[in-house]
Amino acid sequence: MRASLFYGSRGRRFRDEETVYAGDGIPRAVTRLEEIARQLAASKAVIGEPPRSAKGAVAVILRGRAAVEALVIERSEREGDPWSGQLAFPGGRRSRGDRTLLDTVRRETKEEVGLSLSRNARLLGWLPARAPGNRVEWVVVPFVFALTRAARLAPGPEVARALWVPLDEMPSSLHRAVIELPGGDLEVPAFLVGGMPLWGFSFRVLCDLFDLVGWPGETARRKPEPKARRITRSR
Repeated sequence: MRASLFYGSRGRRFRDEETVYAGDGIPRAVTRLEEIARQLAASKAVIGEPPRSAKGAVAVILRGRAAVEALVIERSEREGDPWSGQLAFPGGRRSRGDRTLLDTVRRETKEEVGLSLSRNARLLGWLPARAPGNRVEWVVVPFVFALTRAARLAPGPEVARALWVPLDEMPSSLHRAVIELPGGDLEVPAFLVGGMPLWGFSFRVLCDLFDLVGWPGETARRKPEPKARRITRSR
């Protein structure tokens, strides 16, 4: 009998102290981060330039410590936000004042987690543009950055918490999650991050990244099969 993870439409609340990280020195990027940078640079000709018609952008921000880590945020619960309470990457919709999509992702990242990408990170490349399942008319470009200097995160009101997650550990948590939505339950593939499912658009962005730079662990670079898990969460 297959077990699945069940998640409510509202996530857990966390104390503000959990969203602040010390600004200690970041050592030289590990081999994995250098490999990611090379693969992204080589893929530009295949992926092509980000579409100018894109409505928004997100930032996949990586840093190299003992292992490569990715920055993930939990969005605050807000009425009218189609991604309220979900895990995501910093980013958002393009505004009239943004000359380019890079302006969009830099502005949104600064607003959401207090991180200046212009000062603290370098652009490695971008992934194929995608549209969220609940906003198919919004084409969004995922940009990949590498942190170049220590930075302290200061989440804004739109973010409940921000956390650094070991990038290559996420595929081992691949599972089928059942998401409770107003229209009924939805079973989706997801990674388990911080006790919550990372699914939907953000999940597909990570799969695109792994497909490009290689799935970790085994020598075969194919996506692992989702495995079922059951956990108990306090509500």
